[in-house]
Amino acid sequence: MKMRIMLVSPYTFAEEPGGVKDFILGLESSLAKKGHIVTVIAPGSKKAEKQGLVDFTLGRSFRLSTDQTELTGSFSRKKTAGEILEKVAPDVVIIHEPFVPTIGHTIISAILRKDLRIRPVIIGQFHARREGFGFRLKAIEFIGKHIIRRPKLNRKTGFVLSSGYISTINRNLDARIAVSKASKRFWQKRYPGEYKVIYNGIDTDELAPMAPTSPRLRGARKIIFFAGRHDARKGIGDLINAFSLLIKSGILGVKLKIAGEGEMTENLKAMVEKLSLRDFIEFVGVMPRAELVKAYRTADLLVAPSIDGEGFNRTIAEARSCGTLVVCTNINGQKEAIGRELSGFMARPDDSTSLAKQIKAVMDLPESKKQEIRRLGREDVVARFDWEIIAKQHIAFYESLLPRGV
Repeated sequence: MKMRIMLVSPYTFAEEPGGVKDFILGLESSLAKKGHIVTVIAPGSKKAEKQGLVDFTLGRSFRLSTDQTELTGSFSRKKTAGEILEKVAPDVVIIHEPFVPTIGHTIISAILRKDLRIRPVIIGQFHARREGFGFRLKAIEFIGKHIIRRPKLNRKTGFVLSSGYISTINRNLDARIAVSKASKRFWQKRYPGEYKVIYNGIDTDELAPMAPTSPRLRGARKIIFFAGRHDARKGIGDLINAFSLLIKSGILGVKLKIAGEGEMTENLKAMVEKLSLRDFIEFVGVMPRAELVKAYRTADLLVAPSIDGEGFNRTIAEARSCGTLVVCTNINGQKEAIGRELSGFMARPDDSTSLAKQIKAVMDLPESKKQEIRRLGREDVVARFDWEIIAKQHIAFYESLLPRGV
């Protein structure tokens, strides 16, 4: 069955890496290879549209600082969304992070208003999760549930209130996908319903062990690597403190390379200066995708020290696909990505001492054991997260929701 599939991103497809963006691009490619007609819609810049990253641009994005990170949303118009829907005539619409303002609501509202040939199946795909919502996110959620409602004319009863922003989205999702069991548990508790777990896909051909490494990272010392946005939830401060403990204990033949940027970057650089770690820690900035993959292969160890907010930490699975050793914190959203061979080396979150201990434990393993872990990690990622497997699961789920004959 050839389907017309619309993938809707709440985030602009800017040049910098992004988990949802990378997932959508991977899913688009995998579905297209299976013969399906795939359309990608995202807010943001026309530049991304000209580069061919998206098929349609809907709205313009904005950023708002929230609990330990930044919330990126967009303003969009139902009229424009309706015009896109008429052109594409999708069988299936997958709205990623549907509650992020406002593209998901705009698409759903346009579907409800339009007299389309066939009403598409609407699926919400949930990536993120948190241990809980702080004040700002609770306030945004309260507004979305209770305040953003508008009067509308009803022929029987006169003026009534609309169902509201979040209710409109939640009531009109025909199905839900979560990228991990952890994400499923989180969203199911807040918005009860059935959630199908389909993990993030990994391009295991791109992320292969035997391929070029990164000249930027190579050196005489062993490389410990971090890649991700510089938010408080990522625990990078804990990693710097852990590295300081390793240096103080006499482990000098290592260097920490920190990739990415964010609102905490300057504070983290100041922290490195204060701890006199300039010779041991280097900030390498945002890496293009090709360079990031080379960096995974070059690193002796990737560390994912997050303290919260991981739905499924792709960097863990990507590094393991490259045959790279990983130490991560023991939080939901990372447990499902790390694999059995490295689960015993998970550190306590928000605990620099535990993190330093586990980094040392992995670095001190005999080389034969490291090689075994690398092999098992690669095999596990290929078996569970390869795009060929993940795409088939998506296609089967979409088809199960479509009426026969479509």
